[in-house]
Parts: sequence; C-alpha cells; structure tokens
Amino acid sequence: MTADTGQQIWGILGKVITAGGGGAVVAFALFRYLGKGWIEHQFARELESAKSEISILSARRLKLHDREYIVFPELWTRLNQTVSSLERAVISFRTVPNFLSMQKSEVDEWISKSDLSEDEKIHIYKESDKVKALTWILDFRDIRKAREDFIDFHTYLRSNRIFLSPEIKTKLDSIDNAINGSWVARKMDWDGHVNSDKSFLLEAVNKLEEEVKPLMVDIEKLVQARLFPSGITK
Repeated sequence: MTADTGQQIWGILGKVITAGGGGAVVAFALFRYLGKGWIEHQFARELESAKSEISILSARRLKLHDREYIVFPELWTRLNQTVSSLERAVISFRTVPNFLSMQKSEVDEWISKSDLSEDEKIHIYKESDKVKALTWILDFRDIRKAREDFIDFHTYLRSNRIFLSPEIKTKLDSIDNAINGSWVARKMDWDGHVNSDKSFLLEAVNKLEEEVKPLMVDIEKLVQARLFPSGITK
C-alpha cells in the first residue's frame, strides 16, 4: 500500500465515521474502495506467511522426533548393559577353584595363568584363605564394571534427555535412581559396612528385583509404542 493510498483510505474512513457509520459501514466502505481483488491479495499473503511459520515449526518437530528415534536404540543398549552388569554385581553365582585341595605348585600355576593383575596375584599369594581372597577380587571387578556401565548410561541419558518425551524421561529418571541405589547398597555391603536394622546386600537385591526390573518392562513398552505407534505392544 502506497502513502497516497493510505491517505485516501483514512479520508474515506473520516467521512464515514463523521456521517455516523458503524463498523459494518466502515468495512463496506473499505471494500467498495479497495475492491475484492486487493483484499484477497492481502489475505493470500497472510495465509502464505502462516503456512511458512507452520512449516518451520513442523520441520523442527520432525527433527526432534528423528533424534528421538536415533537415541532410543543406543539408550536401550546402554541400559541393558548397565542392568546386566548390576545383576552380576548384586547376584553373583560363580565357581572358584578349591585351593585347599590343590598342591602349592598347582595353586601357583593357576594364579600365574589367570587374568589377574600383578597386584591381585600378590593379594592372593599373601592371603591364607585364597578362595575368600579370589572371591573378594572378583566381586570388586563386578562392582567396578557395574559402576562404569552405569556412568556410561547416566551420562548418555543426561546428554539426550531433551529429545525424549516426558513420560519416557520420567521412567528413565526413575530407573537411573533405582540402579544407583542398588549399586550403592551393594558397594556398602562389599566395603563391610554393617547396619543392625537392615542388610545392605538384601537392599541391593530388593531394589534390583522390585524397582529396576519392573521399570525395564515399562520402558520397553513405552519405547516400542514410540517406535511402532501403529503396532500393538505386549
């Protein structure tokens, strides 16, 4: 619209208003002056602008959804690894050699061929109860591995939580806390801490069985529903 056209429009409006014209009269006067074509042109421009804004917002939303689909498989893999490591650390059933029934040469040979570090081998050599010493070392390995896997999962979750839907994010935060709680209780037990009111090992097992594992089932269902929205998850 040019300056002259604007002045002409204001002049028309002034005359209509002075004559006592209401809103409908003003609209009709503008329509008579500007014509249907000009009004349709202005409407089309506004419509195109709105379409452009909607298109930009839709593109951004699709990018976020695409990122979510990339995050899910990696997040699920790390979560499974973390839970598996935690389970080994908390509920460990292993077979160790019966050093008491072995000759000293056999004990030395087993230790020398094992994958134990030099410090670990020295620790076993100087302990009279070598079964207990070896169990202590293997437990520590499992506990350390569980912590490393948890930190890996926890870090990845924190870095990518912005791309996750609120419902899934809430469940992942819950399992993150439950895993950490179970691990802390297991570490307290391994360190030899004693609480007359509870067993730290039992607390670690209970958190794993009653909190972590049920949350795994819930998260799996939510992720499947996001990845396959038209399918049926069981």
